[in-house]
Amino acid sequence: MDTAWIVPMLALCTLGAVCIFALISKERTEERKHDPFAPKSTLAKDGPQGGVAFLLPLDQRVNRNPNVEPVLE
Repeated sequence: MDTAWIVPMLALCTLGAVCIFALISKERTEERKHDPFAPKSTLAKDGPQGGVAFLLPLDQRVNRNPNVEPVLE
């Protein structure tokens, strides 16, 4: 019995599964980007921490929101 077809078949199935997963993830990401009620990332410029500005020294931060709870504590 010739079993040389198993490796290419498994490779193609894996590649197909990864492509399907990527397409589904892309669609979900696009839907979330256009949802105005989705929570913003803490790294987003319009997020609760104001982007990566929390990495700057305190005197260089421009638009700090003191009512936001710390993320890393």
